[in-house]
Amino acid sequence: MTAPPLLELEGLSRSFGGLVAVNQVSLQVQEGTITGLIGPNGAGKTTLFNLISGLTPPHAGRILWQGAAIGGLPPERVNRLGIARTFQNLRLFGPLSCLDNVLVGLHSADRSPLLAGLLNRPAFRRQQDQLRQRAHELLELLELDRLADQPADSLAYGHRRRLEIARALATGPRLLLLDEPAAGMNPAEKAALADLIERLRQRFNLTVLVIEHHVPLMMRLCDRLAVLNFGQRIAEGTPAEVRSDPLVIEAYLGSQA
Repeated sequence: MTAPPLLELEGLSRSFGGLVAVNQVSLQVQEGTITGLIGPNGAGKTTLFNLISGLTPPHAGRILWQGAAIGGLPPERVNRLGIARTFQNLRLFGPLSCLDNVLVGLHSADRSPLLAGLLNRPAFRRQQDQLRQRAHELLELLELDRLADQPADSLAYGHRRRLEIARALATGPRLLLLDEPAAGMNPAEKAALADLIERLRQRFNLTVLVIEHHVPLMMRLCDRLAVLNFGQRIAEGTPAEVRSDPLVIEAYLGSQA
């Protein structure tokens, strides 16, 4: 018997004026898998992420998280349910250190009473020390520990990508949405990123939904792929199935297939 999906999209649609960005998209993401979204520029991939993460409300359809409808919830509520994301355009706190950027994620998941912080009680101070230790551990895992005190905006581009992943992980997600994590990376960096994502899946028992234009990377990394074109899902399956799909070859892969 197949387990129910962790995330399910049913007939999801979103328009902006006369432009239909996402059109009746249905998709299931099983727990523990790495699922990829591919498609040409403007296919609706990032809009789909915005719908899932609560940045944009859907006009039609349902978003189900463990069977419960979450479409239209604000981003902070979605994050607290266990869904975290990175962005195509990096959204780090540039002047803050790497450590402080990760601490922002940890504090967003912290449920300490406000009064305890205001009174600065010993228990609260111990908890803050634990959060700092946890932040250092995440930076070490992302191979950024030596840069902990460096401002985020001073980092090389690939390091900033990793820092955003560390901050997302700090919120304790079950589902991690990665929006073009390999953008701007060279081939060696992309290969290292694929290895990192696989390690993170195993280390945190994560489910991953990733957007990426580099098709060979997605073929190597993902358990399943879904292909969008003009806002519609035109194919879904294993990498081998998608690779040989005529609609995919015509719409996107072409000679890269």
